[in-house]
Amino acid sequence: MNRGFALLAAIFFAALMANTARAENPVMIVDDPAVLAALDARGFGFAGIFDVDGKGDLKTLYEKAPAYHQIVETIAGDVAALRAVMKAGGRPLYEVTDGNVGRIIDMRWLKTDAARFRLVGVVNRLDRRDFAEIRGDGGCGEVRFIYRLAYSFKKNGKVLASRLPFNFNAIYSTAPDADGGCVGVAGRWTPQLDETVDIGWLIGGPLEKAGLSFKQLELNAQMVRFPSGQDRPIRLVSAR
Repeated sequence: MNRGFALLAAIFFAALMANTARAENPVMIVDDPAVLAALDARGFGFAGIFDVDGKGDLKTLYEKAPAYHQIVETIAGDVAALRAVMKAGGRPLYEVTDGNVGRIIDMRWLKTDAARFRLVGVVNRLDRRDFAEIRGDGGCGEVRFIYRLAYSFKKNGKVLASRLPFNFNAIYSTAPDADGGCVGVAGRWTPQLDETVDIGWLIGGPLEKAGLSFKQLELNAQMVRFPSGQDRPIRLVSAR
């Protein structure tokens, strides 16, 4: 066997092993920006949780979705209470400041047409089926859709855009197979050799809406930020 043929054989074998490994392992997280943007536009956007059509800006959502409106008002109440406590302790907080002082989340971001929650990740939590068994739910774990607060607007002819450390996790329970098991569910998360993890594969397989039921919405947000070296950020985690 000449060296050229041996090299080609080695490359082919390595590629075959890589593909085989891919086919044997389930997808645990979807984080490709292009795929997530496509999912966001195809019925998996944040506004869809509240049955609101449109571009998903938070001004529209705040005005049209009573549930989202109540969530914002609840967060605003918690933020106001925290702000009062910090001020009483001699640590006033500001939404907008150039000073080297503590900053608190500006609640206007949650109800402006310049912001929306963008899909930034989809997580397969088949491992959560153990908790479903304990509760007697009979489900096959969860699928989590992670949405992050992002803004974009024009100022002085320039587009200013970024993201904020403010995330919602939309959690869906996964229905079991017809026989009550989870083998088929796990199989739908495992692409075959000739399959690609794209939007068609996802919405026709593991993210088929008929197999998902909304469970809860969790909040993971950094509410207060202090200058480096003073205090750690205050976070509100898993508020439901």
